[in-house]
Amino acid sequence: MAGHRKINRLLLLLGITVAAHAMAQSPPAGSQPPKLHGQTLGDKPIILPDASAGKVTLLVVSISRRAGERTAPWRERFAADFASDPHVAYYVVALLEDAPSFIRNMIRSAIRKSTPAAQQSHVLTSATGEAAWRKYLDSKDDTQPIVLLLDQTGGLRWSYNGALDSDHYASLKDATSATLIR
Repeated sequence: MAGHRKINRLLLLLGITVAAHAMAQSPPAGSQPPKLHGQTLGDKPIILPDASAGKVTLLVVSISRRAGERTAPWRERFAADFASDPHVAYYVVALLEDAPSFIRNMIRSAIRKSTPAAQQSHVLTSATGEAAWRKYLDSKDDTQPIVLLLDQTGGLRWSYNGALDSDHYASLKDATSATLIR
């Protein structure tokens, strides 16, 4: 009997943990993110998700310098698996509106210097709409990147707030493959 109570308590705790994790996942699946007006490191203006319409799109969003330092592993791993697929797009996004305007060009320059030339068209900065994005992302930890996978219509299919790890990347990869099949 005591063994059953322990198991029941563990199952209850597991259920609460899973429910809390599910509730903490923002934004909701299927939701449409706000338009993102930005500029690639190659100085090309871009509006997302319009620029990637019809493609499965990965967005790795950073709101802080610390989060920005953690975006490259996501980009590199995803590019290694999906860059050759014409039905997939990916972007790293640095939201800079909250940075003082006189510092934004220095930030862009530093990001450009740390990004390989071949990847610069996949990295963009935005100095507008940050409040709408912060509200949409509802991030509890601005020091971590927010990873979003959008389907071909721009609807959210998968999200995660954190640094790259093998379990979350496997989940992203599975979600990308499943979305491509649809």
